[in-house]
Amino acid sequence: MPRQDDFDRGQKNRRALPPKQPLSAGMRVATHHTFSEPQLRIAVQGQGAPIVLSHALGLDLTMWDAFAAELARTREVARYDHRGHGGSAVPPGPYTMEQLVDDAARMIREWGRGPVVWIGLSMGGMVGQGLAIRHPELVTGLVLANTTAAYPEAAAAAWQQRIAAVESGGMAAVADMVVERYLHADHRANNPAAAQALKAQLLRCDPAGYAASCHAVAAVDWLDQLPAVRVPTLVIAGARDVGAPPAMAQAIAERIPGAQLHVFDDASHLSVAEVPELFARTVLEFLG
Repeated sequence: MPRQDDFDRGQKNRRALPPKQPLSAGMRVATHHTFSEPQLRIAVQGQGAPIVLSHALGLDLTMWDAFAAELARTREVARYDHRGHGGSAVPPGPYTMEQLVDDAARMIREWGRGPVVWIGLSMGGMVGQGLAIRHPELVTGLVLANTTAAYPEAAAAAWQQRIAAVESGGMAAVADMVVERYLHADHRANNPAAAQALKAQLLRCDPAGYAASCHAVAAVDWLDQLPAVRVPTLVIAGARDVGAPPAMAQAIAERIPGAQLHVFDDASHLSVAEVPELFARTVLEFLG
């Protein structure tokens, strides 16, 4: 007769099972780390033309789970954790935007599937701009969502306050504020579980990695170099985004030759989560 401890152990093992995934090679998610350092965690799935997804500050590659699965129906998709985030290494900071860009370049080169279409949101969009400027041979197209090419001087003090708060109080000191900036009030009210999950993810971020990355984000400065970008570009903004308002997106789109600009009325900063169907449709039309 089975003993209670055997039953409890079985229940524990059952809870530890990974999410269900198709066994077909084209849809299965394979996770790797770069050989080069600092090591970056990468998840790859799908078959077809290569795409890289790059996440926002404080999050990780799981931010893209649903969208990556959609893209992987017809394309090969790589997602990765920036240094200081998720399953990637956390080298001493502060970091520079150039370091984050060069991380992306070596990741693409190790993957061996470049050049790629780059889809980046917020910090990921900043890295995408830099990649097209510093390593143009690695990029065939850009999607720059809810991002900026530069902050006004007035924003510097707010970034320094955020860094100091995290250094003294950890991620708990800023998590609620970041959730409010990433998801607008109506979305949080209608999707409380999603808001709580976002906060939990932020709380899991390494405080040292987050603070080090804040230095890079605060100092982003690509605006004057954007006219050199020569690949098809889609710029996405949220009308309710206070962190990267539509004016910042317009400044990018005006400087990149031929860039398209789409503003989502019912989105703030994390548009891929707030309006996922609209985000996917807009990006797929651009890719098509």
